[in-house]
Amino acid sequence: MAIRYRALLIGNSTYLADEHNLQTLKGPVKDIAVLNRALVDPATGLFDDADVTLLPEATSSRAIRALGRFFGAAARDDVLLVYFSGHGKLDQSGRLHLCMQDTESTDLLSTAVSSTRINEFADASHARNVIIVLDCCHAGAFRGGELGDAVAGPGRYVMTSCRGTQLANDATADNGTSYFTQHLVDGLLGAAGDQNQDGYVSFSDLYAYVDRRLREVGKQIPQRRVSGDGDVPLARRSQRAPADFVDPVAPVPHGPGLPSVATSGGKGAAPPGGAAAPAGARGAGRRRGVLLAAAAAAVVVAGGVIAAFVLDGGSGGTPGSANTYTANGPWRLMVNDSSQGGDPGCSVALTDAQSGQTINSVQGVYGTHTYQIHQAGSFQWRVNDPRCLVTTSAGPGHATLPFAWLGAGDSDAFAAPAKVGVHVDDYAGSPDCTITLSDPASGQLVDSKTATPGQDNDTVTLDPGGLKTVYVSDLDCKIRVTTAS
Repeated sequence: MAIRYRALLIGNSTYLADEHNLQTLKGPVKDIAVLNRALVDPATGLFDDADVTLLPEATSSRAIRALGRFFGAAARDDVLLVYFSGHGKLDQSGRLHLCMQDTESTDLLSTAVSSTRINEFADASHARNVIIVLDCCHAGAFRGGELGDAVAGPGRYVMTSCRGTQLANDATADNGTSYFTQHLVDGLLGAAGDQNQDGYVSFSDLYAYVDRRLREVGKQIPQRRVSGDGDVPLARRSQRAPADFVDPVAPVPHGPGLPSVATSGGKGAAPPGGAAAPAGARGAGRRRGVLLAAAAAAVVVAGGVIAAFVLDGGSGGTPGSANTYTANGPWRLMVNDSSQGGDPGCSVALTDAQSGQTINSVQGVYGTHTYQIHQAGSFQWRVNDPRCLVTTSAGPGHATLPFAWLGAGDSDAFAAPAKVGVHVDDYAGSPDCTITLSDPASGQLVDSKTATPGQDNDTVTLDPGGLKTVYVSDLDCKIRVTTAS
């Protein structure tokens, strides 16, 4: 039977029954919306839209019913993902409870969803592989509890946003995403490496990326627990880079073939045949086609200061040869594929010049893409083809409303009105166009909407959240940006 990926994403920001002890959170509802888009992304996702259920602002009884239906309907070969963002609270026995709208701190057993209950649902399910991701907090800043074996079991993969005794972070802006979830999404969309070069990013690959990014900013240290000795694919990657592309710090493959999926009996079936994706996987194609875009959304903090970097110079080059540059301010990176037809697109690798660590990589870029980046230091970049032109511009740009943006990737920054209107002129062959508004100072996502052909005059309205300057990011389509009424 073909593998089917299914997800239940629960996010709770408000706690009406116990507002004094459970403060309102900024991120959870946005967290599940952004994660949903990453799971079903046409280029990288392994989930179909119909197989992802969002449950925002739910009561405990509604959440328990949703969990029961979700686990109860699973087939043996399904891969199940349960994600929660919100307050987490420990009872006197140290057991974790996920807090919902009707949760009362003094009556967790009756008014919250316990980790024990989740484990019972998972145990009763026919699905051999269950992934549980918890980004939960208590008292606004403290997230999660020490899970121990509470939700670990055969064929189960558990990732949490922090250790049981650590402080963690909610979103820093209204309608923003948490640090943990933003890195989780970035990893799924392209920032996490495919360590064994099998064409998929696994649970272990994703955890390694999230762990590294959170340690870099010194915010929190995530945890994982995995039963069995296998792994489970969570996102698609190109099967391999172009033959003439030299990644300066390419990971060493662990072995041949696709990653196996752990089952109660050990290793189980993996996505069959190198190039084929699991059932439910979306068609790949050229949409996005880049991994560097995730770098623009990730904030790197060095010495407590949020920084951005600039490339010095820029051009095409000999395949595999390195160009050195120094980062000293905000910048925009432009990648242009000047070749015609039948080529594999442009691939660019960026590494830290001191450590040799991969910062990010771009693969399969066609046409012209522009990216806003937010990092500092000395770096190197390499191209796979001399016809791939890499140029840079200092600063985030200075677009003036109204303006048209015909390229892909990120727009120039512009002064934000109270509401931003974006009209899609050309969907470039895609069934829709996801338009994201971001902060040029940090790359933090501010708002995101999806335009669909024929709906609302192909126009969406985005909220800058009080920021003075923003840019439109992750573009695959041609748009016009205006002030919305």
